[in-house]
Amino acid sequence: MDVGPNKLSMSSTRLETLGDGIFSVAMTILVIELRIPDVRGNSVADFTHALYDIRHQLFCYFISFIVLGIMWYGHRMVFEYVSKTNRYFIFLGIIFYMVICLVPFSTRFLAANEFRWSSILMYALNLSLCNLALFFQWNYGIRRRTLLTRELPAEVKSEAQKLFLISPVMYAVAILFSFFLPLVSIFIFFITPVLYLLPNKIDKYLP
Repeated sequence: MDVGPNKLSMSSTRLETLGDGIFSVAMTILVIELRIPDVRGNSVADFTHALYDIRHQLFCYFISFIVLGIMWYGHRMVFEYVSKTNRYFIFLGIIFYMVICLVPFSTRFLAANEFRWSSILMYALNLSLCNLALFFQWNYGIRRRTLLTRELPAEVKSEAQKLFLISPVMYAVAILFSFFLPLVSIFIFFITPVLYLLPNKIDKYLP
């Protein structure tokens, strides 16, 4: 039934703004949870030793901050094509923001237990769920023409699908290695964000 002029516009601006706020809070919490180095003397050796003591925290902070930045970029790109929302799209967005808010927790758990399978599993699952939640929201949005603000090129759609699914595959491999070679899992956490910095087919559509 067509409701004519009574149809709601449901702009995506409010949802995107909520997401920006959640990303900024999650990224801020990452640095707030860093332990202050316990420098016991006044020499360079004392200072470097104190930094060495929190090396796991600094490493996990670095990785998680970069990963959240990449996810924010993906989130930003979704709203380049989706300009309207409905309650299902909003609900998928809330699920995405929920798992994003868990990243500081899983980061801290990984930093405290860096080479244990349990912390690697939790961190990998958290980041995988972030990617998959955004992937499902993206797919829902682009399949409903009433939500789109512009035509979606087939090349962008295909490339975006691959970019969304790279991380879950990499993190699944990290989980497998965590049971017998946890250092490989940590390396996978480091190398995965780098893959998103490589040139891709979407670049030519950017300014």
